[in-house]
Amino acid sequence: MSTNVNEHYMEWQRKVTKALLTFCEDHKYPSLGLTEIRECLNALERGDIRRALEFYRKVPLGGRMGYFDDWIPPVVLPNEKPEYVQVVFQALLNEWDRVMKLSLTGS
Repeated sequence: MSTNVNEHYMEWQRKVTKALLTFCEDHKYPSLGLTEIRECLNALERGDIRRALEFYRKVPLGGRMGYFDDWIPPVVLPNEKPEYVQVVFQALLNEWDRVMKLSLTGS
């Protein structure tokens, strides 16, 4: 794994991780994976990309039943629609996965 991460990417990784975590907390995501995302964010905020990647890799992704991405967020705000919250969650998750992979080599 590479630790030569451009500061721009690390800043974006922090922002995306925080946005994903906030969305999940606001929409009452079950606990599976949130601890790892919190720890990933903590590591990013300390500039520790190696630890951040360790926690990123612990989040079960893959579209299988019971994985982190196997969730349909509930509507929690009056102006939300089910399709909207599902697409926002998936977009945040996909972007988080993409930007974290920027720090990986050989994956």
